Amino acid sequence: MENKKVLIPAAVIVAAVIAVLVFFAVREDYNSQKYDGELYFFNETATAIEAEDREIKYKTGQDLAESVIRALMKGPESARHQRIIERDADLISVTGVETGNVLVNFTDEFITGDNTKDVLAVYAVVKSLCVTDIISSVKVVIEGRDIKTSDGSIIGYLTNQDINLPSDTYNSETRVVTLYFPDKELKKLVREDRNIKVTDQQPIAQYIINELIKGTENPELTAPLSKDTVLLSVETSDSKCFANFKSNFLDKNSGSAEREKMTVFSIVDSLTELDTIDRVQFLMDGKKVDMFGNINIGSMFGRDESIIAQN
Repeated sequence: MENKKVLIPAAVIVAAVIAVLVFFAVREDYNSQKYDGELYFFNETATAIEAEDREIKYKTGQDLAESVIRALMKGPESARHQRIIERDADLISVTGVETGNVLVNFTDEFITGDNTKDVLAVYAVVKSLCVTDIISSVKVVIEGRDIKTSDGSIIGYLTNQDINLPSDTYNSETRVVTLYFPDKELKKLVREDRNIKVTDQQPIAQYIINELIKGTENPELTAPLSKDTVLLSVETSDSKCFANFKSNFLDKNSGSAEREKMTVFSIVDSLTELDTIDRVQFLMDGKKVDMFGNINIGSMFGRDESIIAQN
């Protein structure tokens, strides 16, 4: 008797394959756990880190730790936040999860050369991992080497409590600050008073410059600083304020001599509204520079009342 071949329609085969894939996908999801936690990224001005709620699926504690770091490396989902870990950086290893004291090892690309930014990136990794229930402390290294702060101190194991952020619970108050914004013709600075919430974890001078970066609320005025201007730090000593910007300040805010003058004195005149500041020194990546476009900014600036519009 002649054997007959049985032909199975292609649609049946496709349906069977899909069924198998769905089965394994469901089983994979069933075996996983869900973590609802916080990941930390740069704020809009890259001057601090802020939390972003995130859901992560994982199977083991090791998987959770690595998934948290991978999510940090992928970047934020909110438009209000900026990437905290360099795109070219890669994760070498995560060890110590079983003890709760975790060592995270990145490639050299983690380091940008901007110490303030690098330290904040370490803090973001530490806080993102330590908010989980399984990790108590974290140390970040670069290809096995220690990371140091600007004063040469080694950054060792840190806990969540070791890192205080303005967004955490601190003494806070609403304060009125006086800001100066250029008019449309770039001839005068116009006063704008603004209510802002401040904490005791950040100098008021830093709030003032960040408010200038945010821009004016008056449509008749113009912004003195580019939105992507990055303020690294502000320190005040003996009535002298040292405003330290990322070096791209020079390119982002240069142009005409009028614009550059308005940029400098919107900062200087706003800061010298404070009783504690008489003069301002501009720094780029922690160093003095001679020229900002058409203006020599190597020396300190005092207040200029002559360019403030009179009401």
